Amino acid sequence: MLHHAGADISEPMLFGLGQGIDFQYWDAPGPGRGTPMLTGRIGPALLSRNACSALGVDLRESRASDPEAARAAAAELLEGGHVVGVSVDIFYLDYFSSRSHFASHYIALYGLDGSFAHVVDTDQQGGAQTLPEDSLRRARDSGEGFLPSPNLQLYVERLPRRLTDDLDAVLREQIWSAVRSTAQRMVGDRGQRSGLGALRRAATEIADWKDVPDELVAGVGRFWRFAGTGGANFRRLYREFLTEARRRSGDATLDEAVDDFADVERQWDKAIELLMSYPAAVDRHGRLADVEARLTAIADAERSAFERLLTVATKRVGEPA
Repeated sequence: MLHHAGADISEPMLFGLGQGIDFQYWDAPGPGRGTPMLTGRIGPALLSRNACSALGVDLRESRASDPEAARAAAAELLEGGHVVGVSVDIFYLDYFSSRSHFASHYIALYGLDGSFAHVVDTDQQGGAQTLPEDSLRRARDSGEGFLPSPNLQLYVERLPRRLTDDLDAVLREQIWSAVRSTAQRMVGDRGQRSGLGALRRAATEIADWKDVPDELVAGVGRFWRFAGTGGANFRRLYREFLTEARRRSGDATLDEAVDDFADVERQWDKAIELLMSYPAAVDRHGRLADVEARLTAIADAERSAFERLLTVATKRVGEPA
């Protein structure tokens, strides 16, 4: 949406300014699912709100009362030259290989022609896609799956002139504030549903998954790796954000943070490999203990990395108001 409006900002930079990194523990959403939903970021709409707030962009959100009203509202915005972000359930997207309901997914809608909808999804899903309008209608209207937001849509108003005239300066000004807010949140005690407390809870509970079917255990690893929701993917994005922040700001104190998150990313990849290969493990109890130890070590490493970032960021921009 921002690129269409004229701001060429990278995904890692938006992720960092949006304070997107986290760990969240959600109880199993329904019968038949033996494992909780474990995600490595904040909510997608919240990420968009944070990023737009940092950039001074007016992000508009609305939720229609029914599919017909949602279609009419989107068509009006498209006619006005906007790209529209829409919340969807991936189960109803024709081009998605997954046959699971997952409603916390967003795509960019850039065209409706009466029969087909033209959208942009992630690179993993092929980027630009065309699907029947009826499929998009059902995907938008779904109340099933994880965190559904039926008929929710987002769009950005005209960008502040400074964002197109002096983008680099705007980004440099906002980097340390976003880092400080993120680090402060990540080192804070938010119980066992969010943050590092949730990661430690997940580590402890995974060690007791001996009665969980093999494929469900391996499925958590596959979900983390391939669905884009797990720790390694978002730690990579945060490392890339810090790398770009280092380049734009010229601040060498970010070098240590880049190294910290490269190590964290490698540890997450190892934990994912342990989970994905679980069905083939000779000692399954020992394998779960290994996963527990790895995730606990990750929680320790992330706390240390964010504590160091918070110290430096506070020196750069001061204590939060």
